[in-house]
Amino acid sequence: MKRLHLDANVVLRFLRDDDVKQSPAARRLVGEASEGEIVLALSAVTVGEIFYALRAAYKLPRTEIVSLLDAVVHCGGFGVEHERRLLDALSRVRTANVDFVDAWLAASAKEAGETLASFDQDFSKFADVDWCLPK
Repeated sequence: MKRLHLDANVVLRFLRDDDVKQSPAARRLVGEASEGEIVLALSAVTVGEIFYALRAAYKLPRTEIVSLLDAVVHCGGFGVEHERRLLDALSRVRTANVDFVDAWLAASAKEAGETLASFDQDFSKFADVDWCLPK
């Protein structure tokens, strides 16, 4: 089956429906994926870019962004890179009110059973993540 690697702008046009030409094209592409005609490959880097754009440019609250991205992951037709880790990260954003990249890093360290090093005190919000302050 044909796989297309998605750029953030395609997902943003689909989610925001804010461009006369690009949004309908993005909807058609997602429709083809939902029908099983193609697979849309969605990387963690692209999700991070989408999260940042929705937060910075569109001023959406983190919880709304998580809901939108959660719906994308679960709508079918997407081949999501590290899906379990991504869903964990989105859950961490929702519950701890942290940025996506920090949530991704916490989910990655947890999944690997490794310690995370950071000066960012936000990591103390994750009781299930072993983290340390560099000294």
